[in-house]
Amino acid sequence: MKKILVAALAAGLCLPFAIGAQEKKPQDPEAVFKRLDRNNDGKLSKEEYVGNLEGEKKSKKENRFAQLDKNNDGFLSLEEFKAGMTKKKN
Repeated sequence: MKKILVAALAAGLCLPFAIGAQEKKPQDPEAVFKRLDRNNDGKLSKEEYVGNLEGEKKSKKENRFAQLDKNNDGFLSLEEFKAGMTKKKN
């Protein structure tokens, strides 16, 4: 009886987390851009975009930055960033 009760409680406690993980809200690209733009210059440098990631995650994020930087100026404009977020969803 105790095992069943413990299992039921554990399942009930985990359910909100499992539901929340499935219901991921889409992020507003402009809000994300503003949060990443730490120096508020209206563009994202590679350092701002990558943040403090390391290893393979950092490498992937650097490659993604290069793909998104369509005019190869070393920065992401809001338009480039928004286009990248749109493509990522599809």
